[in-house]
Amino acid sequence: MKKNHFDGRTMHIDISGRFYQKSHSGIAFKIIPSQEHRGLIISKKLKKLLNKNLDLNNSYSKLYAICIYYLIWDKLDHFDNLVICNDESYSEVKRYLDLLFKDNQNYFCKFIISLSQLRKISGDSKIRSYADHIANIYRRKALKSLRRRQRGILLNLVELNYQMISEKWRALK
Repeated sequence: MKKNHFDGRTMHIDISGRFYQKSHSGIAFKIIPSQEHRGLIISKKLKKLLNKNLDLNNSYSKLYAICIYYLIWDKLDHFDNLVICNDESYSEVKRYLDLLFKDNQNYFCKFIISLSQLRKISGDSKIRSYADHIANIYRRKALKSLRRRQRGILLNLVELNYQMISEKWRALK
């Protein structure tokens, strides 16, 4: 197998700062081999609002799928394989993604797998997500960069708000 464990362009998606934690959460993807990345941030304030109005406590997989949707919906031509980190239940996240992309045939042409499944089929238990580091950078820097000039790695930020999340949340009921 190749170094990235697939033939073609592979996108890794990861989260830094779990949804149930009281800190900000950063979700990002990184495409191998192009190194293209994009991310978004769920602030503590937005988490509190979502929890109050949408009962977020038992639906972290749904929120993760919505975040992934907004990250990749216009990038489907940029990758062939999608590796989703196991931060939330992979089977639930995949089911919600299938519902969100139900009318998009380009999505259903992708090979989608969890990181733990990738470890099993490759036989390499030490495979890590390529997006882990970049998701942490988005979590730490995204809110700050909105207020001042960016330094270091330039962020490609998707701005996500309560209205965008609640619209997709209702579509998944």
